[in-house]
Amino acid sequence: MVGNDVVDLRDRAVASGPRHPRFDARVFAPSEHRALRESGASNPLRWALWASKEAAYKVAKKLDDATIWSPLRFVVRFDARLEGAVEYKGREICVRVEVDLERVHAIATDCARGLGRVHARVAELPTPGADPSAAVRALARADLAPLLGALPETLEIARRGRIPLLRVAGADAELDLSLSHHGRFVAWACQREPCGSSA
Repeated sequence: MVGNDVVDLRDRAVASGPRHPRFDARVFAPSEHRALRESGASNPLRWALWASKEAAYKVAKKLDDATIWSPLRFVVRFDARLEGAVEYKGREICVRVEVDLERVHAIATDCARGLGRVHARVAELPTPGADPSAAVRALARADLAPLLGALPETLEIARRGRIPLLRVAGADAELDLSLSHHGRFVAWACQREPCGSSA
């Protein structure tokens, strides 16, 4: 299973720090507060932690539909390269984060070997004001078609609840897909082989 989340660091609500004075208290565990205090770049780290929690939640929700979004219950631990795990109810969900001056992108998967099997892409919205939900679906279809040896027009992204499902020529594709968007950015991630696969 795979999850991803993107954060636009130039978004007005993000660039200025927490969205609300009590945001950090409601969202971050004590170990995460400590990391934020010790960081020389607390705002990018804040959103790396947030994106990791969001990406891990998407994985947890696929594994157990009863999973509830409660950021404090998703505790992030990663190294200086922003790789590590998010712990939730005794389960470790592996995570890797990329940060640059423009955006944060987190990818999560339910096993360590899974991160090496993830295909992902982040892109800017094609035009300002474009529908980000439609844009991320179009990007994912265009990018995934060659990977699957299919024509983009034969790919459809449907939903099961809030979880995206990729179909090729009407049949469910054998990959797990995650979509996200925020501000100027859209992102997708997919895991083609399950962790148990020898491929």
